[in-house]
Amino acid sequence: METGSGSCILRVSSSAVERSSAVEQPYSAKRQPMLLRWTCCLATSHHDSCVPGGAGGIPRWLSITLMLTTTAFSFAQQSQPGLLATYTDTNTTVRRVVSTPNFTLQQTESIHPQIDRLFQAEWKGVLRIGRAGKYYVFAPGADVQLGGQPIAALTPLATGEHPLRIRFKRTDDVARLELRWESEFFRSEPIPSSALRHLETPVDVAAQDSIEHGRFLFAELGCANCHSASNWQLQARRGPDLASAGSRITAGWLYAWLKSPHRYRTAAVMPVCLETEQDRADVTAFVMSRKSGSQASHNQVNPDQIETGRTLFAQVGCGKCHDKDNNLNAIGSKYVSVGALADFIGNPHASDPDGRMPQLFPPTEQHLAAAVAAFLFHTRKRAEPYAAPPAGNVQRGAQLFRTSGCANCHHLGNSPGERDAPLRGPAFGQSAGLPLRHYWSFGSDEAPAVQDHVTGRMEQVNGRTQFARSTSPRDATFEFDGKTFIELPHFHRPDTMTLSVWVKTTRGGSIITWGRPGGGRRGSRELRMNIGQDGANSICYGEYNSDGGWRPVIVRPQDVNVVDGKWHHIAVVRQGQTIQHYVDGNFQGSGKTQKGAGDYTDRLLIGALGLQTNPSNRFQGQLDDLSIWEMALSEQQVMALAAGASPLQMANPEQEPVKPFNVTGGCLAADVKRPLPDYLLSVTDRTALQQFLQTVHPIDGNAYRNAPPVLHGLRLRQFRCAKCHELDNQNIQQGVTVDDEGRVVRNERPPRLTGAGAKLTSSWLRAVLLEKQRNRPWLNLRMPHFGASVNDLPALISSAAGVPAEDPAPPPTRDLASAGLEIIGLRRGQVACITCHDYRGINRRKDGVVPAPDLADAGHTVRQDWFSRWMHDPQRLQPGTSMPQLFLEVSPAERQLRIAQLWSALYYQKDLPLPKGVLDQKTAGTRIIVKDKPVLFRMATVTPVGKIDRAINVGLPGGLNFTFDTVTCQLKYAWKGPFIDAGPAWNGRGGNPVSAQGSPLLTLRTGHTIRIGKPAPPTPPRFLGYRLERHMPVFRYRIDGVLVEHRVHVSPSRITQKYLLHTPAADVFYTGNAETRFGSQTGQRSGDTIRYPQANRVEFTIELPSGTASPE
Repeated sequence: METGSGSCILRVSSSAVERSSAVEQPYSAKRQPMLLRWTCCLATSHHDSCVPGGAGGIPRWLSITLMLTTTAFSFAQQSQPGLLATYTDTNTTVRRVVSTPNFTLQQTESIHPQIDRLFQAEWKGVLRIGRAGKYYVFAPGADVQLGGQPIAALTPLATGEHPLRIRFKRTDDVARLELRWESEFFRSEPIPSSALRHLETPVDVAAQDSIEHGRFLFAELGCANCHSASNWQLQARRGPDLASAGSRITAGWLYAWLKSPHRYRTAAVMPVCLETEQDRADVTAFVMSRKSGSQASHNQVNPDQIETGRTLFAQVGCGKCHDKDNNLNAIGSKYVSVGALADFIGNPHASDPDGRMPQLFPPTEQHLAAAVAAFLFHTRKRAEPYAAPPAGNVQRGAQLFRTSGCANCHHLGNSPGERDAPLRGPAFGQSAGLPLRHYWSFGSDEAPAVQDHVTGRMEQVNGRTQFARSTSPRDATFEFDGKTFIELPHFHRPDTMTLSVWVKTTRGGSIITWGRPGGGRRGSRELRMNIGQDGANSICYGEYNSDGGWRPVIVRPQDVNVVDGKWHHIAVVRQGQTIQHYVDGNFQGSGKTQKGAGDYTDRLLIGALGLQTNPSNRFQGQLDDLSIWEMALSEQQVMALAAGASPLQMANPEQEPVKPFNVTGGCLAADVKRPLPDYLLSVTDRTALQQFLQTVHPIDGNAYRNAPPVLHGLRLRQFRCAKCHELDNQNIQQGVTVDDEGRVVRNERPPRLTGAGAKLTSSWLRAVLLEKQRNRPWLNLRMPHFGASVNDLPALISSAAGVPAEDPAPPPTRDLASAGLEIIGLRRGQVACITCHDYRGINRRKDGVVPAPDLADAGHTVRQDWFSRWMHDPQRLQPGTSMPQLFLEVSPAERQLRIAQLWSALYYQKDLPLPKGVLDQKTAGTRIIVKDKPVLFRMATVTPVGKIDRAINVGLPGGLNFTFDTVTCQLKYAWKGPFIDAGPAWNGRGGNPVSAQGSPLLTLRTGHTIRIGKPAPPTPPRFLGYRLERHMPVFRYRIDGVLVEHRVHVSPSRITQKYLLHTPAADVFYTGNAETRFGSQTGQRSGDTIRYPQANRVEFTIELPSGTASPE
């Protein structure tokens, strides 16, 4: 140790810190034996919120904790992570090493696919004790023994490893096991995986590991695309949709890829399917003929953009997955343009919904996706471009695409003919039927009928019964005239469900509603699915109850008009509170609705709104093939319905007999014979697949069970979660390290996945994984969005933790919330939560303070048990955290009361005012935080173009912002940098103008207006408001009586304004000014005016340069 004037310098190697953390975990550093602590005063002043070991960014007090580890543990032999699990039923025994024994199983589920649902299980190993004392180890419903003896109460245990055995026999429909412990040192908690070890690993565990690897390969290689096995629930991976591949990729790359995918990417899952060069040339010609009508965007590139992309590639996490086996060395030679690559990076699920490439940049950050694309396109290219392929025959290529198995894995759009896949292999498992609750096909042209095909019941029609002949394979359809509706009394409504229907309309209305008539009185409730209300291109699903009000989820498709008088397939998927909308098989958006009331019985109306006694909002148009499913259908299943699949066949698929098969032949032969696909498997992979298939071979009477514990591990491996997150003994990350200069460096690390199910609510897991919700916007590393492929992962994470899907803790006492609110806000001489945490998106942190998640969300993102344990000892749950240990100065009873008060305030925060200090203090800490969604702030605003009295300021993720003037209905200012500081509007008595500051991207002082009929000053516009479209505002106003819809998109290189005018009576003029350059791909330009001819819908785009950029 070296000392200097006024300071204490500690020289500690980073390896020493890592050894210390490994030994401490999961025990509190505060309570470890042989602890040496130095506290060094680095400043003469003191801040109330800075306590030793407390929260702060660069705190005034720095505490360094060192463990002397020379005699911390002494073990007889080296142990390994996890417990040895043995599962048995009447016929089979499976042995595995598992991180914890925890699970939750529903009636039809088992603990392992090879084991019957009625099973016995035993886990053996050792429990690591880091501090001698009294411990109680227990698992309700199981027999737990330490050292061969049961533990019924707190028992003295010495430091070291103690033999542990857990036995469990399933007796109930719902089975659950959660291994917990408590001590005189800490409260009851789940035993962390780091404390569970085993000493010896039997030989048969390695064989079972090979079987599990084969299970993973079966899913990743898409084996079930040719071999029926849908009841295995492995979600066979499909290849990219090739409907517009010719507009995205180069012909030379595709030809080389078809010849040898593994040469391009070592980890490729694409097999070699085509035998000759001519076959490959013909298929290349066919695929390249599939082009889209749209042009790729973001084709302009500059050196700064490439460097920005280089930085983003390193920061956001691209390199976590793109290792040497998944390298991008020739990606620039694959795509036809940087714009095509940018479109893929910005929305990979549009062309590859089953792929492992996630979306990292939301629609508001497409300029960042373009920067990454520019970096890859221009720096990751072959020295020589791919050679042009030989001439190919498109028609023969189309035939080969079907007969060689390509169509089994790849889509070519949604039409049934293009998705026909005739090549099938022998069945390995049964085709799983889906739970169809109700289905109305409305019969055939020869025998139309309003009959439920599931129940057989004929339905009651109120009004005129009229069918329309259909030119499609759907036969008869029901004609709704705007007066007629179908009523089903006492109708049972499932809580988790999918609504699917074919629609043809120009007017829309209510498609289906459940309603308990009550006119909004207490006890009334309603569920509705509407389309095209008031002629708008929109789909709405919403739920109403008299206690929670009306919460709709509305999407407005951008690529299709659902009220154009053509047939469209509409699907709404409800899972928990999450709602997903699909049009023609394509995902359109999601949101959250009311918490479900469970299954209940009310009247159902088809074609009308049923909340009132007299139904309203009646549908006008045609409906067909209306089906209600008692499950949340996957994206693939919705796409199948949109492609014309019969709901009856999906519910009761034709079963192909499972006959004995040769696991060493076909695709798994050592020498694969054409025309079978050759995956070029290694010996290890081939053996693993063979061993896995042997476990389901029908000759041995085997069956495959749905097993969430195994499926959980499979999903985490498929989507490489441990590449970024710490998970049990994988990817262990330290909160701090010490550099070569002896300085303590705080590491950026994402949340731990270890124990995530016991920490996070199922609704928050769904929000993160399916709805792109985030609460750590300061992290450079981004949480990826994998889309519908991880639909089942939220439930699996909870199940693997051994906890119920919903938090069983009762709601807290409401009367405690006021006292809890005082704890959150500023208090003299006390630590304030808002010193570090945002609250409802408002940031009161001072510079240098380590950011923390928005505290207002905590009441519904974390479980109550975890919150209580966290507040008692945060270092125990996450060593190295900046969170201080609060309430140490009061008695244990008072401490528990304050934690309960704080929890109540967070749980009921939406019903409470803001805590003291969030808005009522005259400080600069009122900057509005823009996270992963745009933020709108309406207030008089001072900008470089002057004061705008009625301004709408829009903050976009990524630090781009703009100001819209609602008086003149014009974009006025765009800038890069922090969003609005709301202090002038909120502080004191409030009401003062705010300032739009930052680096200017665009200033429009005059001009840039819309005019109707002639290029002369129009009458003043009338602002009508705005609607949100994928969280972005669409400004609506009238000029000379013409409705205008105005969209603004901001990027560092250009500002794009999109205009839509409805039925103007004359030509439309856009007039700019001489100061600002602007351009448009359409219209006739004369000087600073562009003229667009009159039409029912006049649409055009104006592009303006940002900064010094030039318009295209």
